Amino acid sequence: MRSTQHAGIAFAAAAALALVGCSPSAETTAAVPEYDEPVDLTMTLWTADEAIIDQFQARADAFREENPELGELTIETIPFAEYNSQLAIRLSGGEAPDLGWIVESATPAWVDSGALADVSSLEADEDWAYDDIIPNLITALEGEDGELYGYPFAGTTHPIVYNATAFEAAGLETPNELLAKGEWTWDALREQAKALVDAGVVTYGFDIPQWGYTSYALFTPFMKAFGAEAYPDGETCGYADEASVETFEFVHDMVFEDGSYPAPGSASSFPTGDTGMYLGAPSTLAQLADSTFEYDMAPQPEGEVEYSPFIGQASMVVFADGKAPELATRLFGFLTSEEGSAALPYVAPRASLQTEEFVAGLYPQVPAESAKASLLDTLDVAEQLDYPVAFPELETATKPIFDGVWQPDADIQAVLEEVCATADPILQSQ
Repeated sequence: MRSTQHAGIAFAAAAALALVGCSPSAETTAAVPEYDEPVDLTMTLWTADEAIIDQFQARADAFREENPELGELTIETIPFAEYNSQLAIRLSGGEAPDLGWIVESATPAWVDSGALADVSSLEADEDWAYDDIIPNLITALEGEDGELYGYPFAGTTHPIVYNATAFEAAGLETPNELLAKGEWTWDALREQAKALVDAGVVTYGFDIPQWGYTSYALFTPFMKAFGAEAYPDGETCGYADEASVETFEFVHDMVFEDGSYPAPGSASSFPTGDTGMYLGAPSTLAQLADSTFEYDMAPQPEGEVEYSPFIGQASMVVFADGKAPELATRLFGFLTSEEGSAALPYVAPRASLQTEEFVAGLYPQVPAESAKASLLDTLDVAEQLDYPVAFPELETATKPIFDGVWQPDADIQAVLEEVCATADPILQSQ
């Protein structure tokens, strides 16, 4: 295991932050202490969706009925772009939350940091139904000696959500119509995005809002389209490779030649109807509850290489330095059980919930066949990336360099070579 100081550096946003805490022994979560009074717990996440927060609170209320040692559960929202750095600050300051979310790109670093509690004691709990969890979706959370450091409560390929009303107004074939013809490709997406803008029905044709020129793990859908890898095998920098350069040129042209992708400093808003398509987690459909236009979803398009759509994964974890790791682990188990997973609006990593009926129930606002094609059928070929342990550190160090790509006359090859010159020493030291 890397030192906690090195792990802290990996999570720092602007300076080295030492993560306090170490990986607990199995006895830490197996022993059941006595609680003289109810213990208040804190949980961090990056969504501000009140329906999701209310569901977690409802589950906590149900847990409290049989476990009165749980006091209040405070749920705190940290913006996605600041999540890792803000958690690092809290942990280094001795203010660890009890439970929280982590994203797939930072999972190796969190597992390696020693900040997470081992929850493998739950594997023997019949109510938790460990054998129901799809094995390949949980491997990144497993330790070398049988430890388990979390549960990937949400793991789906991110669909393309599109404004069907705008496509009709522009007289264009929709993504699903192109899919049915075998013509739904990234080149087709670019063409349709520009055509939507040229028709004057939207301001932007396409966006990946969570990327936002900041979170480059969310740039991965573009990379996969061209067969590019940011960090092949999690050990080397691939940004200067030919496929990566082609990827950045593709997006650069959408921004500065086509005018179909929002430039740095601009912000799209699909819910208001100003954007024709966006790629994002299916949970983002919740923001469309009051939309005034028709919309639908389609799978990620095919690219120039074998189809391997981007899969986003969010995991719930217990922090080792929280107030009551044992209680937090039991609450964690209750929230992530089959019943708890079924109560949340996410495609869970459980075989029992991988059904068209379940997905249709999650997203009734889109046709069931669209949800199945976009969220379930794609899991057969989607592969999670091997993120480096140092990914959060790499993201912090390379982001200012990437900014150089997003200039109208950028020398993309030179900028990406500079990215790798910065990344390689970090990768070698992890």
